[in-house]
Amino acid sequence: MNKKKIVTEYLPLVRSIAAKYNKLGIPQEDLEQEGMIGLLEAANKYEEDKGAKFSTYATYWIKKYILTAVDKEKKHSLNSTKLNEEITKDKKTETIKQATNIDLPSDMPENEKTVLTMLFQEEFTLKEIAEELGISRERVRQLKEKGLRRMRVKKINEV
Repeated sequence: MNKKKIVTEYLPLVRSIAAKYNKLGIPQEDLEQEGMIGLLEAANKYEEDKGAKFSTYATYWIKKYILTAVDKEKKHSLNSTKLNEEITKDKKTETIKQATNIDLPSDMPENEKTVLTMLFQEEFTLKEIAEELGISRERVRQLKEKGLRRMRVKKINEV
């Protein structure tokens, strides 16, 4: 078969298969492009004497290429999301470390001072702080957030 004829005849098949996967975070056009690559792969590998209809055979290859693209996109997005979270966390941690090297507000409750000191100067994890102080991890997180809010308010009031 002529490749141009295949593309023209089977474009609706590619579009219909791609439409089933367009809610997975990849634009429809990209899915169709991957599907077209699968269609061309099917055209190259199709052997008429094996008894399968071309559309059935092509469907397999179209789906394979589309699903591979979806899988790659998912892995890429998860990695970039994780990386962005790590960068944000590192920036926030560095800013807080710099802030905690400055004296903590004198009116800050001792438990908040303790949590912030352990977290940013001694680099304990929330879980380690919770175990050390005999309180829940969630309570440590709450104390950290209260302390940080208190520091932000103090900084805003100073400006």
